[in-house]
Formats: sequence, structure tokens, C-alpha cells
Amino acid sequence: MKKYVVYLLICLLFFAAAQTDVSANEFRSEKLMYGTPSKQKMDPKALGEIDRAVYRAIEDGITPGAVVLVARNGRIVKEKAYGYSQKYDLGNLLEHPHKMKKNTIFDLASVTKVMGTTQGIMKLNYEGKLDLSDPVKKYIPQFAQKGKGHVTITDLLTHTSGLTPWYPTYLYARNSNDVLEYINGLELEYDTGTQRKYSDFSFLTLGFIIEKITNQSLDYYLEKEIYKPLKMKDTMFTPDGNLRNRIAATSWGNPYEYKMIDDPNFGYFVAEDPDIFPYWRNYTLIGEVNDGNSFYANGGVAGHAGLFSTAKDLAVIGQVMLNGGAYGKTKIYDKETVETFTTDQMFGQGYGFEKAKSWYMGDHYSEKAFGHTGFTGTQMIIDPEYNLQIIILTNKQNNGQLSNGNYPSTGPLSKEIANIVYSSMY
Repeated sequence: MKKYVVYLLICLLFFAAAQTDVSANEFRSEKLMYGTPSKQKMDPKALGEIDRAVYRAIEDGITPGAVVLVARNGRIVKEKAYGYSQKYDLGNLLEHPHKMKKNTIFDLASVTKVMGTTQGIMKLNYEGKLDLSDPVKKYIPQFAQKGKGHVTITDLLTHTSGLTPWYPTYLYARNSNDVLEYINGLELEYDTGTQRKYSDFSFLTLGFIIEKITNQSLDYYLEKEIYKPLKMKDTMFTPDGNLRNRIAATSWGNPYEYKMIDDPNFGYFVAEDPDIFPYWRNYTLIGEVNDGNSFYANGGVAGHAGLFSTAKDLAVIGQVMLNGGAYGKTKIYDKETVETFTTDQMFGQGYGFEKAKSWYMGDHYSEKAFGHTGFTGTQMIIDPEYNLQIIILTNKQNNGQLSNGNYPSTGPLSKEIANIVYSSMY
């Protein structure tokens, strides 16, 4: 009998210990580490083809440099810097171009939408502080003007709100309060939900919603609630000047946006004369966001653009999402939140995240894959089916514009790299 009791006690102790382990590990998730391709069932020789693709793009003038990071199963199997972080200053070739490094910080442009603003919305949604079906007017009552009272957070996240894609608010707005007032006064360009028109204004509005709910600035909230807990020291809005030597240079002022206003056949029709704006930048941008609505009108902090980061820092958030919302002991949101935001909702669009974009995701991604791009030449592809991340950051604008006023597209380079990565897996 005593032996039986002792045996029973031992069993209970083991059961309790097992339960304790489960509880302790409930919010623990894999952290990124460096590993070898072969151990992650990837052919290292095949991955080596990425080098050829990037060097060819540099030689062809697509971009002066790049950083590429590939991670699978929480292991970084490739992280490499190519070319230069700055090759030109206002079109003049530098005598000593600055070499690209793995820890170079990039202007992410619209990748801000998913690695910044959407992350904040995901966290607030997980915490029950907003519902995706909430009308915008719940948080910004004046937004209901001009027939916009029915527009919801879902409509903003899926770019189906009816808000205009773009307008140079900085022609008249001098700060974020002016920008919000301008948005509140907008009419819808099309009936909400009837089509998808990729809109910076939708994400500008989402940024303002985060600020209204949290009573904090967007940059402070994201830093405090997401980047700092994840120890993402190289992710920020408005980088400090002491980081200048680590930041990739982008455009030579804002000639592209000038042309968008000046040329009615280039992008969007804008009635105003660009020369009414007296603050055009006339220097090579380093550490200042390229996007005009973010820089000129919002002080570099906006829901659609303004975030700076490194490939490795971005891979941390990517791993959070692959882990189902946690990283080590830090929980940002849960698996259900990740699945909700990365599922195709309509028009090949998740909540913030893009789906099925073969022009930069390649030809072999799974139905679960999601990603986003940025105008400065940044791309992120995350594929839960293969526990895979592909991050391609370039500073293509530093090479200058093509003869037609556009910048070279890094989409084909991203597609080629993605195809190489998928083909390397076995």
C-alpha cells in the first residue's frame, strides 16, 4: 500500500511538473538564430544564385546596393549585403561610395503599412481595444463628414474604403492635425467595398486611429508596445542624426513627387502648381523619409510611410508572425490574430498584408503567403506553409530616375530571388 501511495505521489509530481512546463512555455516561441541551409532542407549551392541575381541587378543599374535575408524554421540561412548604401550625391558619383552592410538601415516606405501601422492595429484588436468592424467615426467623429460615416477599419485595411489613393497634402497642410482635418473633409472617390484602390490615405487614417485609442503618438506607441519588447533597436521613425552613417541614401530630393504634381500625365492629376510649395528638398536624402506626405506634412511619422529598419529587425517581426504572435517570452498578439490579418479578405488583399502578388513573390508561394513592398525598393515575403521569410531591401532611388521619370522596379529582382529560394528547398 505504501509503495502504491509513493508511486501515485511520484506520478502526480511528474504530472504537475509537466503542466508547469506547458504553462511556462505557453508564451515562449522560437527566436531567430543563424543556421545552415542544409539543416533547413535548402540547397546552399542553389541559394548561391541569389548573389548572381543581385550583382546583375546592380550592374544593370536597377539599384546601387541591397541586403537580402532568408530565414527558414527560425534559422537565418542567408544574410548578405551587396554594393553600396550610397553611390551618388545629387547625381554626382561619389569618389568613395559607401559600402552596404548587413546592418544598414533602410527607409521602408510602404512596408511601414504592415511592419508599423498594421502591427499596432493587430495588437489593439487582440487586446479588445478595437473591432475591425468598427466605423472610423467611433474614434474620429469628424471623419463621418461627406458621407464617410459607414467606412470601417476593415475598409481601410483592405484599401476598399473609397478614399483617394494619393494627394500632396503638404501643399496646404503643415502638420498632422492639418492632414487629419483634410482627410475628414474628403469625399469618397468610389463606393466603399466595390473595388480596391491602394490608398496611402487609408493608412494615414489608421495611424490616427491608433493615436486616438492609445492617446500616444504612433511612433511612441509602436516603440513602447512592439519594437522595444522585441529588442528591435534599429527600427524607428525619424532616425537620430548619429545613425546617419548606417542609413542607406535614397532620392535626390523629391523630383518624382514634383513631377506627379507638375505633369498631368504622370501618376495623378493635381490642379495645383508644384512651385507654390516652397519647401522642396534639394539634397540627397539620408535618414529622412522619401515620402512627401510623411515628411513635409507629418514630421516623418505617418501610418503609411516613415519607418526605418534593418533586414534582421524586420525578420524578428516576421518570426513573431510565423510563431503565432510571440517571440521568446514576449507575446504581441495570438495565432488567431495572425491568421485573420493574413487571410485573403477581398481583391487579393488581407488586412494590411498583400496576397498572391507574383510580380514580387515569385511563382511558387503557398496560399498562406503574404507580404508587402515599398516605393524605395523594399520587399518582404512571409510564407507560413514553409516557415519561410524572404526580405529584400534596396536603395534603388539613389541611382536616380529613368528618362521617363520613374525609378527602376526591384519587383523582378524580388521575384527572381523568391524563385531561387523556393527552388532551393527539398
